[in-house]
Amino acid sequence: MKPSTLIRKAKSQKYVRTALPFKSIENVLMIWDANQSRTDVEELKTFGHELRKSGKSITFLTFHSLKKFPIDMQENDLYRLCCKGDFNLIAAPKSKKLKDLLMQPFDLLINGCLSEQTYLKTIALYSKAKFRVGPFLNNDDTYFYELLIKPNGADPCENYLIETGKYLNKIK
Repeated sequence: MKPSTLIRKAKSQKYVRTALPFKSIENVLMIWDANQSRTDVEELKTFGHELRKSGKSITFLTFHSLKKFPIDMQENDLYRLCCKGDFNLIAAPKSKKLKDLLMQPFDLLINGCLSEQTYLKTIALYSKAKFRVGPFLNNDDTYFYELLIKPNGADPCENYLIETGKYLNKIK
């Protein structure tokens, strides 16, 4: 989808999104792009597993820029996969497994991709998550997330996750 189409869709949505206190969050969807650096992905997984240790149910969703997955790439309950083949020609979710995942009422969605990725914005847009956190890359991002954090510093991903945790803990 073109950014303008995504923004129009975001403006027309009637979903009521609300922030829950951090202690009340039960289930979290963390998304990222498979093309991100190995270091960033490890930091995202570590952050997710820390959330699991604190009693939250975590689902990781990784977007791959493939048209179709090879037979040896399998997902499980914790690590879910999606690819371009899960989206239709205008980049809206089309596969049943992706639609079912996006229909789940997650308490929190965290986009861990710190670069422009239209498919991940589409996932954030179509998700029924109650609250969405994403990176502030441009002003249009305000249509896709309730909380935007500007990645910066020597390690932008680590800084982004630290800031995410800090702000989520401030929600009362």
